[in-house]
Amino acid sequence: MNALVVMLLAAAPSGTATVPLNELVELLGPKAMEASKPVAAVTSLSLVGRPGEAGLWVEVEASLRVVSGTSVAVPLLEVSADTVVESLPDSADAVVVLDDGAVTAICAGPGAHRLSFKLLVRAARDGKRSTARFETTNLAPPTPLKLDVDDGLFDVPGATVVREWGGYVVFPQKRVYQVAWASKQEVQNKPQVAQRAPVDPLVKDATSRWVTTLEGRATHEVKLTLQLDRAGSLVVTAPEGQRFLRARVNGLPIPLDPSSQRLTLEVAPASLGAAEAVVELALAQDFGVFHLSGKLELESPLVSWPVARWTTEAVLPKVFTWVRHGGSMEQLGTEAEARGEVPGKALFFTQHLITASAPEISLGYSVDIRGSYFR
Repeated sequence: MNALVVMLLAAAPSGTATVPLNELVELLGPKAMEASKPVAAVTSLSLVGRPGEAGLWVEVEASLRVVSGTSVAVPLLEVSADTVVESLPDSADAVVVLDDGAVTAICAGPGAHRLSFKLLVRAARDGKRSTARFETTNLAPPTPLKLDVDDGLFDVPGATVVREWGGYVVFPQKRVYQVAWASKQEVQNKPQVAQRAPVDPLVKDATSRWVTTLEGRATHEVKLTLQLDRAGSLVVTAPEGQRFLRARVNGLPIPLDPSSQRLTLEVAPASLGAAEAVVELALAQDFGVFHLSGKLELESPLVSWPVARWTTEAVLPKVFTWVRHGGSMEQLGTEAEARGEVPGKALFFTQHLITASAPEISLGYSVDIRGSYFR
């Protein structure tokens, strides 16, 4: 009997084997393969369209949430083959590509991602009538398409188009957006007095954000929304001690001279028939090391056009208590926790009707001992 057991043990197979990972996942069965798939969702989608001679310009803002996976592809819109991505999102962890007829966001990894980009959906022409068509994917939530139309240049007929608050809204039909517009070429024969009055160049809205570190380094990101109906020049002057890091006009980067404190930008409406342009700036400044108490002066760049409103958020080291001492900007509310992933205390300021001056904020600080044993 013992001899028989020995013979059986000797005949049993033994040893190890190496199996590639992709084959091992298949061996584990369909449930294991499903668990390995990336998981992502589109949490919000905003669409703004502007008809033009070339087609429909569509500004897209999308918020995505990636639960698992790396280099996760999330299809947002299905478009025609001649659609063009005019501007890409300014994001380090996500990109937008045209992949097999779909506008697809590719995200680097888990977390929340917010993307803003612009498309040109080329139109099919039939005489004076133009028609553009695109649709959302199954992953994108249904949302109305807001249309910004120059009534002096185009008519926008259609059963799915609703006039609302001086603009138009297009509702999708089974995820499909179809926009038709007709050019008003006959207005060229009318007297000059019937044309639209010129728009005075104006910065109708300016927003900026200061982010200051405990080491005394600060960045200032500025976004200027311009009101204009023709090409012009906007001059931006950096305050003393600050330097320009980058500049964009309608999403396109502008080359900079690192030693220059003065920037002259050639600006024009973002598309035919539009009356807006966007300028984005980033500046840097070294304030020096913070002390136990002191003052901090935050000065915005000087722009050559009048500014209707300027709103600023200042993200400051949380180890200090901050009090407004002066400056041209008034504080809104009280301090709050900074939004996003930037640590610190957030203070908000605003100023209206700015001409030939730059907004300023004067702050006093001291060590924050609230909740401390030595209070």
